[in-house]
Amino acid sequence: MLSSLRAIAELKSGNTLILREHTWLKYLSLTKEKNVNLEQVESLEQMAQNPVLEYVERTLQVLDGLGLPQEEKGLVEEVLMWSETAKCGLPHQRREWLDRGFHLAIHNIGSAQIYASEMEKLPESKRNREREELLYVLILTHGLAGQYIRGEVRYSSMKPLIKVATPEMFHLLYTLNQCIVAGVPPEIWSSVQKEMEEVNRWICDGEMSKEQTFQERLRRLRNLASLRGENLDAVYDEWLSSNPCAEKLLVRFFKKTDMWYVEASLTDFTFEEFIKIFLLIERQVREGALEQLSFEPMMKELYYDYKGRKTVNVYKKRIIESYLDECTIEEIVHGKHPANEHVQLRAVPFHEQEEMASVGFSFSRAGEKLIEFCQEAEKSPLYDRAIVLLYDLFNFRKDAYDRLNNEQTYLSDMNSSQDFKKKISDYAVGKTMVDIGPGGGVMLDLLTRHHPGATVIGIDIAVNVVEELKRKKQRESAPWEVMQGDALKLENYIGEAGADTIVFSSILHEMFSYIPYEGEKFNHGVIAQTLKSSLKALRPKGRIIIRDGIMTEPVEEKRIIRFKDAHGLSFFKRYVGDFKGRSITYRSAGDDAVLLKVNDAMEFLYTYTWGEEAYPHEVQEQFGYFTPSAFREFIQATLGDQAEILKFEHYLQEGYEEHLEQKIELTDETGKPVRLPDSTCFIVIGKII
Repeated sequence: MLSSLRAIAELKSGNTLILREHTWLKYLSLTKEKNVNLEQVESLEQMAQNPVLEYVERTLQVLDGLGLPQEEKGLVEEVLMWSETAKCGLPHQRREWLDRGFHLAIHNIGSAQIYASEMEKLPESKRNREREELLYVLILTHGLAGQYIRGEVRYSSMKPLIKVATPEMFHLLYTLNQCIVAGVPPEIWSSVQKEMEEVNRWICDGEMSKEQTFQERLRRLRNLASLRGENLDAVYDEWLSSNPCAEKLLVRFFKKTDMWYVEASLTDFTFEEFIKIFLLIERQVREGALEQLSFEPMMKELYYDYKGRKTVNVYKKRIIESYLDECTIEEIVHGKHPANEHVQLRAVPFHEQEEMASVGFSFSRAGEKLIEFCQEAEKSPLYDRAIVLLYDLFNFRKDAYDRLNNEQTYLSDMNSSQDFKKKISDYAVGKTMVDIGPGGGVMLDLLTRHHPGATVIGIDIAVNVVEELKRKKQRESAPWEVMQGDALKLENYIGEAGADTIVFSSILHEMFSYIPYEGEKFNHGVIAQTLKSSLKALRPKGRIIIRDGIMTEPVEEKRIIRFKDAHGLSFFKRYVGDFKGRSITYRSAGDDAVLLKVNDAMEFLYTYTWGEEAYPHEVQEQFGYFTPSAFREFIQATLGDQAEILKFEHYLQEGYEEHLEQKIELTDETGKPVRLPDSTCFIVIGKII
């Protein structure tokens, strides 16, 4: 076992006296810092108490298992021992290092300076100057080959190493980089192994000019975004080739700048937003001589734990998106900055003597508190009110269907309900098919699969849904199209008589619930306007297909809900107070039982089925908004003789009763068990002329 690993094991066993013998270990272990790349961290709360020391131990364990001549192995070991020290140290020690001009924010430079200062303390008789000089350079350039492969640093940043490297040093450098990369997780090493070999050979052969082009660096910096569906060539043409001034500025900026934690901070932002951020940084640091950028502050700000897992703080992300949306790329190039008193981009030196600018978004004190409040309110009916406050304070997108942290769960649920969507596909006709509110995209996939000759288009008002679908389209090479649009003015997006089939799959009730029409939510006028707009957008013989919630009739019937769950009654009472669709009245029907109108009972049971996770959203929505006969009459009155109902049926969604039988017992007013009424309608409307 390596002596360094034995020292770490001694420390972990409780022998703190070992720190007197190993200064590097003292710095790594006695620290309050957690300077670690969060890219590979799954949970912030469960992150190791000292992630840097844990990482160094893993790199040493990789080295311990490799065959390397003893002298070279000793060199690599010492590099690994010292190369992360600038990330650690107690506050007083870090202040001392900063006072001495150590560049702690540029971790490899700071660690090399710490190493050199410790060597200076040794008596001359114990020093090997030649070995120290080599170790200093290896620490100074520690990790740069990997960062070059990621597109974060320039090849020229490795010049100190290229000047001292020889062909005989290849195996030493290759092993060092293997330890550095495999210590993150081992699978990353296998993905970069071949390229790392090539880069190390360039270094050992003294190659001085292997800079990546600007576009190649972007490609590497957007690697994760590309894996999620971003087409870099297409977005580059859209946002930079069409803005040559912006392209010129960024080419020049990247030519002189190294950067850290870029992917960990910016992968979840669109390419347009990514470019805007760099242009704003360029404007702020233009006059300085800074050649290093660290997105570490932004990375740390952007994540928090949601349900025990590290998650992008979607509140901050949406605020940043809105901030960036205030200016076009061209406006930023010509000096305009987004202006919001509650949020701003900051690119400033970490410390006066440092050569690195830290990049992050700062929020006002009120904004920070409101963001914290939203996080606390995530499982509360206060959530919707908190989000409205957030909208208003930061003046950002009022997305009618924006479920924020529930978005991925929602899209997944939308994708899981394929059976009834197959039926919709069977009734679709013509060459152009439009899916309103496509959610996770399963309906788009079905229409494309079953109607291969048709043009299939998804239209959604929610920007985040459209962005996710665009990534899915790119990732899966899907032939369908997707756009942001308003179903109340559908003809503006696809043209009058521009479609043969328009699908509303579980979306009309959301429009009814969320969209104020003539100043009022839960207004049937929304449904009327949507149907009229759809009819304008349809070609003759075209179809509107609706699958949505339905109320039952006669509406005056009553039901008793008897709760089997001890918390069921309290959940019901909370729901009655929070439901926004209409006023619900009830009376007690005994212990853990209530009597109420049948449609009020069903409306509650929809939310009870979804449970706590969706509660803050479901209490905002009314699933059933017409009885079958009322829906027929409404369609006929709204569309008149221009349309006819080709199919109208309603049914109880499969699985509802089975899911609820463990939670409730449903009876009529006399206590006789009854089935749940039909909950869903399926309607096909044909355009006559």
